[in-house]
Amino acid sequence: MVRHLAPGGPRRGDALRRRPGSPSLIPDPDPVLETPSTRHPSRLHMRRILFLPALVLFLAIPPALQAMAGDDPVAPWAMAVPPSAPATSSAAPIPPDTLTADTVRLEAVEVSVLRTRFQREASPMAISVLGEEDLRRARSGVFLTDALQGLPGVQVQNRYNPAVGERLSIRGFGGRAQFGVRGVRVLVDGIPATLPDGQSTLEHLDPGSAGRVEVLRGPASSLFGNASGGVLLLETRRPGPEAERIEVETVVGSHGLARGQVTASGRSGETEWLASGSLVQWEGFRTAPSGDGTYGASDRLGFNGQLRSPLAGGELTVTANVLDLDAENPGSLPLESRDDGARPAWGFNLAQGASKEVEQQQLGTTWRGPVGDFGAEVAVFGIRRSVWNPIPSAIIDLSRSAGGIRLEAHRESLRVPDGDAEPGRIRGTAGFEAQGQWDDRLNFLNDGGIPGARTLDQAERVRSLGLFGQLLLPLPLDVGAGEGEVLAGLRWDRHDFRARDRRDLPGDSDEAPATGDRELDAVSPSVGLSLPLLRTTAGRMDLSASVSRFFETPSTTELANRPDGAGGFNPELDALRGTAAEVGLRGLVADRVRWEAVWHRADLTNELVPFEVPDSPGRTYFRNAGESRYSGAEVALTALPLRLPLEVQATWTRTNARFRSYEVDGEDLSGRKVPGVAPNRARLAVTLESGPGFVEVAGRWEDRIPVDDGNTEFTPSHALLDLRGGLSPRELFGLEVAPWAGIENLLDRGHVASVAVNAFGGRFYEPGPGRAFRMGLRARF
Repeated sequence: MVRHLAPGGPRRGDALRRRPGSPSLIPDPDPVLETPSTRHPSRLHMRRILFLPALVLFLAIPPALQAMAGDDPVAPWAMAVPPSAPATSSAAPIPPDTLTADTVRLEAVEVSVLRTRFQREASPMAISVLGEEDLRRARSGVFLTDALQGLPGVQVQNRYNPAVGERLSIRGFGGRAQFGVRGVRVLVDGIPATLPDGQSTLEHLDPGSAGRVEVLRGPASSLFGNASGGVLLLETRRPGPEAERIEVETVVGSHGLARGQVTASGRSGETEWLASGSLVQWEGFRTAPSGDGTYGASDRLGFNGQLRSPLAGGELTVTANVLDLDAENPGSLPLESRDDGARPAWGFNLAQGASKEVEQQQLGTTWRGPVGDFGAEVAVFGIRRSVWNPIPSAIIDLSRSAGGIRLEAHRESLRVPDGDAEPGRIRGTAGFEAQGQWDDRLNFLNDGGIPGARTLDQAERVRSLGLFGQLLLPLPLDVGAGEGEVLAGLRWDRHDFRARDRRDLPGDSDEAPATGDRELDAVSPSVGLSLPLLRTTAGRMDLSASVSRFFETPSTTELANRPDGAGGFNPELDALRGTAAEVGLRGLVADRVRWEAVWHRADLTNELVPFEVPDSPGRTYFRNAGESRYSGAEVALTALPLRLPLEVQATWTRTNARFRSYEVDGEDLSGRKVPGVAPNRARLAVTLESGPGFVEVAGRWEDRIPVDDGNTEFTPSHALLDLRGGLSPRELFGLEVAPWAGIENLLDRGHVASVAVNAFGGRFYEPGPGRAFRMGLRARF
């Protein structure tokens, strides 16, 4: 797998063999222990072997699909959101005689993350959109940070540590996550990547296959239920117009970065298909304390496939993905090591073999189409996931199965008013979601990377049920630019957590098998409105406002990690609940300037706060804070200066997150800043684009971040400069090629990329890399 392994740290699949359903791990006789000088690359070699036949398989797919595909036309219902009626508000066009031949215009953008289609400027809630070019042009395709860092209200802390993943937060929600994503609902092609307990993982997401991202910036529990402080909706890119297309992309860079991806796609009649395989290898930049190499390497092998075909007057979409990830965990650092230019890994992490191995398979099917006078959507998905996760104090062995179904029906019509007013939309939506999650969790003491005594053996189950409804009505208010719209939603959710202790307790033990079963439910209403304030030939301006209730349950990991060491679920940990409001203005000026300004506030009770204890360094526990408040503002501007081939993008995000009522061990922390959230962030990017290619210069600044509840320490603020550029696609030897190159952290500034909130021993800081080079080549044929 990886290049540098801890002494005494065998991995599952090497010296250890795990049998499905077995209660323990049994070492093979005389295991060969891997050290920095004795590498064990068999898993890596296997991936290379598998990658080559995968390319051959992709090349064989087109003729097979052509033989299977029919020529039935796709009904209009087959679109991602059935367009029963177009959005009624749009900017008035600029007269043709005012445009020159080289004029570049900002196109109108429609969004669908609210389950109802809106033009972005007319949405009742704040939404950001990224297209395929934003996601892929001169991007490494390795980290989501590359694409999402310029969005207002969205904070992505790239820990450069695939063992714990990138930390994604929206308006501060999700800033506490020690691994994966919390507080943000993630959907990929309509299939949840957020499980019933609210935990999301991004490891299986392939930025290189993404074609579109929509981000709902703000709570949306009335739409999606648990863990909806924001919503991240990703869609796989659609095939091109060709019957067959093969695309190969290669990226290399600093710190041993190498990425290869092969994508085959095409269409036959109305059937579309796409299959993609990618391999990412990375040595990392965190130096081993001994000075011999690095610790923090990772290998990721992923396959993604999608098929879209007409069925029963609608469209059937089948999406599948497979992930195999191995990554070392270099850990966080204390203050005295934070500014060390060598950016060392934490020695105890290396000695204990801190790392993570993940195998995941997911399959999802969605059908959209008409049922009588209604539009319908049915989605079914299943996930299988296994995790082998040595952390400094323990070894976690988790097997997980999950699945669910969503059924939604909607109907849309037009209300024809008197006079010359435009027709207004009336749309009603109702549906339900049911999901289940089954975990098999084993914990062992970590004895130098080898499983020690078993400390936890339990089966966990989560079941969730959600009923929701949504109603869109014209707003009977006209301020001179037309009527607006009101979107109201209501959702009820119930979550049942069950734990069964499987430990064999001695007959004379006074300890009873632990369960800690929990039942959590919530009712989440919301109402939002959009109102056109101005419509002229020069542009438009719209007002939006919304109020919503939201909630977030603890995940099974957060419930199972009990400071007292007992089994079952923590009976004292409750769900986060809150109320959020926002007001925004958005506009277009001459189709060359798009701007947005939003104010928001959320009041929370029982916020989930992470902490560590001396007996279990590196393991995170959770407690509830009494009350907290998140408020702030977001400003975004995209401009195309006249007569210049330039695009300017600027964003500023202000998030004031503070505890209002919170006491720990007798200390009153009311008024302190919530750790892990940057109070201010800004980004400015200027792109020069002409016929041969483009050049982009981007500067980003981040305010200092509190790292613990008491605000005793902060990260230093920092500013970084990035440079990237590339050539436009061109023909070369019968191929269409597009080379690019980039430099991140051009000025080689030291900085803290992420924080470990409330880490024991003051190990709060996760350093970012210095100057890093990237270059890539994309070829199509």
